[in-house]
Amino acid sequence: MQVPDANIRSPSYYIAETSAQCPLCDQWTRVLALALPATHEVLVEDDWQSADGGAFLFYLTELPAEVRHLLTQLSSFFRLSRMEDASDPCWANHCEHCDALVSDDELHCEPGGFMPGHADEAQTISLIEVRQAFRAVAAGYAVDPEFLVQIGMV
Repeated sequence: MQVPDANIRSPSYYIAETSAQCPLCDQWTRVLALALPATHEVLVEDDWQSADGGAFLFYLTELPAEVRHLLTQLSSFFRLSRMEDASDPCWANHCEHCDALVSDDELHCEPGGFMPGHADEAQTISLIEVRQAFRAVAAGYAVDPEFLVQIGMV
């Protein structure tokens, strides 16, 4: 599991799936995200620190080959892309209908998507647990999102 610059590591991880409305064509499209259990660690100033809860990751720039392979098997619409405001390419969702970019900000920083506003929205997120070690470089990190209990991450 080679990611020498990793800032996140965990003994296992989740692939989360839900649907979101495309910002371009307004159709609903399937979207993926990576999530970590509470047993993960975060690199803070050259020191690995234990996390206080589960987390969703976004603005992912580096993933191990095994994780990339699994993600591309699950969806060809979650792939490495260059964002307008980012210098490095990131793994991002694209609409299944029109191929438009579905922003990580919309999925992780606004209500809905992977940031449910209530328990019913949380129930629309499904998880696949992958019991393999995980290392990655992520610029976005949503620790202990509300309603994690409802989707089985804690």
